[in-house]
Amino acid sequence: MTPLVLYLHFMVYGFLCFGGGYMLIPFITADLVHGGFLSAADFANLSSIAQITPGPIGLNTATYVGFLQSGFTGALFASLGLVTPAFLLVISALKLLKRYEHTVFIKGFLAGMKPASLGFTCAALLIFAGMSLFTGALPLGKWLKGEMTGVGIRWGAIPIIVLAVILLKKSKLPFPLVLGICAVCGAFLLK
Repeated sequence: MTPLVLYLHFMVYGFLCFGGGYMLIPFITADLVHGGFLSAADFANLSSIAQITPGPIGLNTATYVGFLQSGFTGALFASLGLVTPAFLLVISALKLLKRYEHTVFIKGFLAGMKPASLGFTCAALLIFAGMSLFTGALPLGKWLKGEMTGVGIRWGAIPIIVLAVILLKKSKLPFPLVLGICAVCGAFLLK
């Protein structure tokens, strides 16, 4: 993809990214992985790297994909494409919300965004489960079609998932340290 195409592509993602970067995961998977621009392995690596690097997952994704497609210029254009809508929408939303925040339409619009955001987050959860818990390619499509044959479970991933949840909920360890501990466990359990 050219830098301009990357900018426009990620600008569309930016307009669709209500509720945070995890809302992008289903779009990126459908467009870039299934579209052949990014392999499932590259996407899995990207997701892991995006968790340990500073910045939002959406911006890290744009930068990574842009770099893979067109080097530094691609990374810059994809990143700018993703943040342009947020900049425009925040300025517009602040003006409109102040004026119309008590109208039935705006209240309904904002109320409708919450379950939609949850749905996208659940779709991202299924995609991440497909990358880390199951063997084979992303099984989300197989789940939706009821075809789970040929997909196995990575049993070594289950203790790591449980450890991550326990450490995040019960300890005061910073997120990057929890991720590092789980990564070391993965080096031994998921060879």
